[in-house]
Amino acid sequence: VLLYGHLDKQPPMTADWEQGLGPWTPVIRDGKLYGRGGADDGYAIFAAITAVRALQLQGKSHSRLVVMIESSEESGSPDLP
Repeated sequence: VLLYGHLDKQPPMTADWEQGLGPWTPVIRDGKLYGRGGADDGYAIFAAITAVRALQLQGKSHSRLVVMIESSEESGSPDLP
């Protein structure tokens, strides 16, 4: 099983944010999350590894795991085959 995530980030681009919102402070407004990475998979690998660790702590088995953390997803993933 491949556990994939990326850790690259873009500049904050603060000029286009609405008043009271910004990239560094998450805000929930009308049931929606606003903030940098609110709908990104930058922490997906952390969540996946945490889930696997929870299985291990319970003594459950799992498939062989391959972890891939990429750092150029925003640039077209030139390192991937």
